[in-house]
Order: sequence, then C-alpha cells, then structure tokens
Amino acid sequence: MNKLLTFTFIFLSSMHFSNASELIQLNQATFDELEAMQFESTDTGYAEFSSKDLEIFTSSDENFVVGIYQSRTGSEVIDSPYPYNEYMYILEGEIVTKTVEGHSHTYRQGESFIMPKGWMGDFSISKDLKIIYAVDGINQTENHDENHIVKINDPRIFDYDLGEYEEYYPEQSNITARGITFFSNKAETFQIGLWESTEGSISGPATYHEFMYPLKGEIVLTNSNGERLVTKPGQGVIVPANWDGEFLVPQGVLKIWIIYQE
Repeated sequence: MNKLLTFTFIFLSSMHFSNASELIQLNQATFDELEAMQFESTDTGYAEFSSKDLEIFTSSDENFVVGIYQSRTGSEVIDSPYPYNEYMYILEGEIVTKTVEGHSHTYRQGESFIMPKGWMGDFSISKDLKIIYAVDGINQTENHDENHIVKINDPRIFDYDLGEYEEYYPEQSNITARGITFFSNKAETFQIGLWESTEGSISGPATYHEFMYPLKGEIVLTNSNGERLVTKPGQGVIVPANWDGEFLVPQGVLKIWIIYQE
C-alpha cells in the first residue's frame, strides 16, 4: 500500500509529474529499479511499515498516480477515513482486511481490490508484499459507496461474465470486444475493469490516461512516428491522454484496465 497523504506536501513534492505523450512501460527494468531501492521505515499516518515505493506516472492535475510498491509484513488500524481510492494488484504476498463490523477478506497473488476513499477498518500485510497500485482522489473525488472494498478475483482462473462480443468503435477498428467495469467513482473520471477482445486494431488519439495490464495476449502500440512498443503478460503500459497512434492486439487480449480523465 503506498504511503498515505497525511503528509500531503512531502508526498507531492516527491512525485514525477508527466505531461508527455510518450508511453510508459512497466517491465522488468522497472521492477529492477524497485529492487535496487532500499527499504525505509514509512509512517502511513496509521502505523509504520518497512517499504519502498516507485511512482511511475502522475497526472498533471496531481490527482492520479500509478506505481509499484514493496513492503514487509505489518498491520495498521485505519481509524479515520481512508484519504483516496486505491487499487492494488498483488504480484507477491498477501493482504488481509477487516471491516469495522468484523468482516475479513484475504487477497493473494493474481487478485486485486479497490479500497475506496472513506473506508475504515484493519489492514494487514500477512506475507511480504509487492503490488501495482493506482490512486485516485489525492485532491478530490466522490464515490457511490465508501464502505465496501471491491475484490477482483484472479481473472485468469475466475470466470467473469463479460457479456457478448460486440463491435468496438466499428468506424475506427475491426475489433470485437466484451468487458465489465468493477469500480467507478461518482464522476466516472476513475474506472477499473476487465476487457477481452478478438484480434484487430484501432487508431487515433487517446482522450484519457489508461493503464493496461494484459493477462493473456499481447498489446502492440505504435505511435505516429512509427515507434513500436510491445506489452506482454506480466508487464503493463500507461497510455497518456495525449498519445496518438495504433493499438493492435495480434491474437486478442484479456486485460485489466484503469482509466483516469483529468
């Protein structure tokens, strides 16, 4: 879990703000950079964890952050409202949460969840942890429900009802796709879901920031200058809102997606 915003000024002063149109890939080099960092004692505002945090993207409005985080075991009691929406995809380790009513949930490798802004309860890292995280609401956001964590089972083995395949922007692409939205804030500026497609491509400018994490299949992104980037399972890519080019899925894809609209 990345550090809380009890110390907002310190947090923001350390961020890398991105206004660029370049793609940002989460790959082995990114994980190597995290591995090279030293564990530090971090005060979350509720407890101290021995952890390290590598932020890889921050929106220009300073309200949306994507990064990777590693922590040793520890626990905290979140006894004041959680300060933002946070999505956590578990790469290694285990997290256990317990609501103020006493309902406990465990999240393991390949699973993920959204802890909503305003949530309170117990949070424990029961096995040394490595996650991908995305944060919404550093400045402001409103939710439909602040009391319930949204758990996402491992979509590689859990059979979600994604609906029927339909044409996906047929005027721009030859893709058919289906999907589900797991979470949306009230303004629909921050959403998380699962998307599955057939092979095909679509071209044009991106209108929002999107983090894509393929679980099956490859994503090939080629910009207007012909520069090509391939993202495979176990990797991720951030497509910023002003990027322009072709999105190609040579054999179809199953991906977790996170979008943010400034």
